[in-house]
Amino acid sequence: MSMRIGMVVPTLGERPDLLDECLDSLRRQAGVEQDLVIVTVESAVARLSERYDLPVIAQEGRGLAAAITTGFRHFGDRVDALAWLGDDDRLPAGSLATALTALADRPDCSMVYGQTRWIDDAGEQLSVLRPGRAGRLLIKLGHNLILQPGCVYRRSAIEAIGGIDPGFPLAFDVDLHRRLIGHQRARYVPELLGEAREHPGSLTVRHQQTSQAECEDCLVQQMPGWLRGSRPLWAPAARLAMRATAKVALQR
Repeated sequence: MSMRIGMVVPTLGERPDLLDECLDSLRRQAGVEQDLVIVTVESAVARLSERYDLPVIAQEGRGLAAAITTGFRHFGDRVDALAWLGDDDRLPAGSLATALTALADRPDCSMVYGQTRWIDDAGEQLSVLRPGRAGRLLIKLGHNLILQPGCVYRRSAIEAIGGIDPGFPLAFDVDLHRRLIGHQRARYVPELLGEAREHPGSLTVRHQQTSQAECEDCLVQQMPGWLRGSRPLWAPAARLAMRATAKVALQR
């Protein structure tokens, strides 16, 4: 079974060189049926439309979560899978076909995730995060090792859980993953599926402490009552497991 994917690239258009790299990495994804849309603020639509031979639409609402949701709505039901890629991130060649094949092979899965390469401004490797199958367990215990670049989601699962929650401006991807994993299985692919750029202008770097606090809040507050209530008993052991797993998962 082949799956058609709708890929959203949310951007303000303020980093054209990085955006070019991002889009080039998507154009090089061979063997997939891909619909691609750029979502930006109203004031940048005309400028980006002139620069790129791609659909460019204005986002509804404010913030990154709103931009991605606008893109998802743009595709409607003509796609089977959904994903997004930040304008400073990239996909390795062939990674999208690998992720879509893994999702198509398992109808009981809501999402596919894999390994992620951290890169610097110049695109050089800093480290590789290998979350393994433990990633889908740890997220239920309030710890996240699953990075978004390279993840692919089943459209029907996104719709079933109500889409992206804009109430988490910085950690909406972590919240989405937690809810998707709670809805259906998540499949781990032990291959490099995404590249996340670490640079001073990225939201993760600029708002690191706020992002981490929001991430923990969205994971802990939405645990089942019995699990959240017993957290003081098992949290120390979970933290130790997280540190050990992260040490193994993150390799330079």
